[in-house]
Amino acid sequence: MQESTVKTSPFYGLLFFVFFFMAIPVGVLTVWFGFLLLPIPWLVAWLVCGVIFALGIYVWILSKREFDRSGQNLHSKTGVTLVTSGIYASIRHPHYLALMLFCLSIALGFRSLVGLLIAIVNVIVGYWFALEEEKELIQQFGDGYREYKARVPMFIPKLRRKSQ
Repeated sequence: MQESTVKTSPFYGLLFFVFFFMAIPVGVLTVWFGFLLLPIPWLVAWLVCGVIFALGIYVWILSKREFDRSGQNLHSKTGVTLVTSGIYASIRHPHYLALMLFCLSIALGFRSLVGLLIAIVNVIVGYWFALEEEKELIQQFGDGYREYKARVPMFIPKLRRKSQ
């Protein structure tokens, strides 16, 4: 177990959640006023929204469960070990991925073009946060994190071929 003094700025999380929670009122307002709606049927929009939202919940639960198993929490930066099992064996940043999926699902559920633009900005911001966090993780875990980073993708898992 390695001790660390790396500190994450609370600004990162605040900005990410501001973008996430902007999608809901923007979605409601665009529907209310019929302004800049995506040209997809409501039923399709809600089905896609439900699937993407459920996937986000699934990713979030898997990530939280793996941290709980390790005896750590996501916000602790001291006395921690690098978690590389469970969903973290497939993707490095499942929490950011889950938040991105939530925001995208809300925008699609409301059929909001403005909400979709906010979701895209949210993806960009989430990617930037992940890059900043990785700098801290390299500082904290050194070569162990560099090896993990080389082996595991950031957000989208690699497709594995079945061995015969």
